[in-house]
Amino acid sequence: MDKFNAKHFAFLILAVTVVSQKTYPKVFILNGGYDSWVAVIISSVIILLYLIFFLKVCEKNNNYDFIAIYRTAAGQKLGKLLLCLFAMTLFLTLVESAAVEANSMHTNMLLETPVWFFILFFVIPAAYSAGRDLVSIVTITLIGITLINLAGMNLGMLTAPYKDTKLLFPIFADGITKGFILSILQILGLYGSLTIVFPYLTEIKDKRKLFLYSILGMVFVIQMLIVSITGAFMTFEITRLKSIPYPKLLQTQMVSHFRFIEAGELYVMLQIVGGWYIRYVVTFYTLMKILSALNLRHKYTIVIISFATGIAAWFVGNNLFVLFRFLSYYTYISLVNFFLIPFILFAIYAYKK
Repeated sequence: MDKFNAKHFAFLILAVTVVSQKTYPKVFILNGGYDSWVAVIISSVIILLYLIFFLKVCEKNNNYDFIAIYRTAAGQKLGKLLLCLFAMTLFLTLVESAAVEANSMHTNMLLETPVWFFILFFVIPAAYSAGRDLVSIVTITLIGITLINLAGMNLGMLTAPYKDTKLLFPIFADGITKGFILSILQILGLYGSLTIVFPYLTEIKDKRKLFLYSILGMVFVIQMLIVSITGAFMTFEITRLKSIPYPKLLQTQMVSHFRFIEAGELYVMLQIVGGWYIRYVVTFYTLMKILSALNLRHKYTIVIISFATGIAAWFVGNNLFVLFRFLSYYTYISLVNFFLIPFILFAIYAYKK
C-alpha cells in the first residue's frame, strides 16, 4: 500500500496503547495505590526504550518483518509455537475490547440494555471493517484517533476545576512494595499492546522517517496516559478510586456549566466506544496476518473468530467481577507475550546478526 507511511504508523500506535489504561486503571491501582501514577511514569520510560530498541534492531539489519524475525531468532518450530501464543494473546485482546466496551456502557450509561446487545452491535460492524483492506483500517484509525484526541483535550479542560493536586500524595509511604512492582508489571503488560502494530511495518514502503514519527507517537501516548492517571487521582480519593471500575466515565459526570450543560459523558463515550472499536479492528487485522503466516486462514476465518469473540466476551463481560478478574490475568499474559518474549527474541536476533 503506497499511501501507508510512517505518519500513519504513529496513529496506529495511539490506537492500541491508550484506551486500556484510560478505561480500567483499577486493575493496577489496586496493587499500586498512591504510587500507581509513579508506576505509570516508570513503565512509560521502559516502553519508550523498548520501542527504540526494536526500531534500531530493525533499522540496523534492514528487516522490519516481525514474523520473519520471530522465526529467525527462535527457529522454525519454536518460532511457530511462539507465533501461536502471540495469536492467542491477540484473540484475548479482541475479547478484552468487546467485553470492556459492552460492560462499561452497560454499567455506567445504559443499565437496562443487556451486555449481549452491546457486543452484538460491536462485533458485527468491527468484523466488516476488519474484513476490508489496509486502506480502510488506516482511514478508520486516522479519523477516529483525531476525533478522540480532540474530545480528550476538550474534556481535560472541562474537568480541570474539579482536580486537586494534594490527592496525589503521599507516595512511597511504605517504601518500594510488592504491590508497586506488580503495578509496574501490569502497566507494562497494557503498554505491551504496542507490539500489536509491529506486523504493519512491512506495509510501509518509505521508512526514512519511521523512527522519528514512531517516537513522537509514543511520546504523545505517554503524556496522554500520565495526564489521565494523575487526573483520576486528583479527582477521587484513593479509597474511592479503588472501588470505581471505570473512573473516566464517573469523572465526566461532574462536569456542569450554567446548571444545565452536562454533556461530559458524550466526550468519554466517544473515547471509549470509538477507542475500543479502533483497537479491535487494528488487532483483528494483525491476527489475520499472523494466521496467514501460520497457514491457518481460510475464507470463514473472520466469521469464526468474530463468533468466538462474541461468545467469550459475553461470558467475561456479563459480570463485572468476572471481567476484572479476567483483565487482571490479561495484563500478565500480555506482559509475557507482547513484551517479554518479543524483547528476548529481538535481542537474540540482534545477537545472531
